[in-house]
Amino acid sequence: MDFDSEHLQKIFLDLIAPLESDLKSVALPDDRTQLDGAESDSKPSSLSETFNPNSGDIPAVQERFQALLKHRLSLEIEQNPPLFPWEDEISEYQSDWVPNSISDLQGVRKTGSLWLAQLRRLTLPVGLPESMLAQMLTACEGAVQSSLREGAKAVKVAESFFPENFLQLNQLAGVVMMSPARNGYATLQSRLSELGTDLPNTYEAASPTQQMVLSLLAAREMIAALTLSAKLNQTSTHQWLTEIGALTLQLDYHTQGGDAVLHIHGQLPCGGSLSLANGPSLAMAQRPEAGVLSVELADLRPNQPLRLTVQLGMDDAIVFVIDLLG
Repeated sequence: MDFDSEHLQKIFLDLIAPLESDLKSVALPDDRTQLDGAESDSKPSSLSETFNPNSGDIPAVQERFQALLKHRLSLEIEQNPPLFPWEDEISEYQSDWVPNSISDLQGVRKTGSLWLAQLRRLTLPVGLPESMLAQMLTACEGAVQSSLREGAKAVKVAESFFPENFLQLNQLAGVVMMSPARNGYATLQSRLSELGTDLPNTYEAASPTQQMVLSLLAAREMIAALTLSAKLNQTSTHQWLTEIGALTLQLDYHTQGGDAVLHIHGQLPCGGSLSLANGPSLAMAQRPEAGVLSVELADLRPNQPLRLTVQLGMDDAIVFVIDLLG
């Protein structure tokens, strides 16, 4: 920067002129106060005399100017707070708001996934860490869309956490899949005892084998929750809890003019969309706020899996598979 420019000197002096009276009270260091061992008695009478573009005082003056300017602005804002364009006076706003979209929720959500509220309710003998549940949900969404059998899907999901234990996971899957959740896992406990292991109190305290069992159990429950069944000429209702309220899906599978039609009626807890896909055929609906959405596909065949994607806000989506039962 050319500090010899008379133009720059004039601009700087014009900017700080209103603050000159305040700056006079601030002692500025003068590198020229000593000359040949003698101290000078002269002091600048004004800010314009203090500012010398050819001296070493420029950084000191600028620092004090900036500090004083910030102080002045802070006092002004404190005494006269700015108003929003629609305000005539300062108003107090309530904080008990309800988020209407995922973008609103980002600052208050503490978990890693919007869908964890449902995962915490899984029927498991031992709870899994939430970070693991969120990762497992993503793996289950992929597995549920495959043509693998139920046990193979669970193994595929658990294998993503135990990639070196495919054979052991297959062996344990045979035990897990034979133990229905409704009997409190008594059968599972008995079978595991035969294998020389019991279920622990916490996932962190479990051995690798026990952790594999718990992972298979969680994968089985998630895959079941992501698989929705629709019976011909019947209406079924499914619900998935989210961090901001319940997602409710009503499936109406019926015949209409000789064709099989699936109508899905969704109640969303915030703005989002529904996408129902049957191969290349796609039906989609969206809305900017919480409320009802409907999608429909016709000319369907029994035992034909459909894919339903529910998106809440801009980022959080979940994929369900719908089995059509004749």
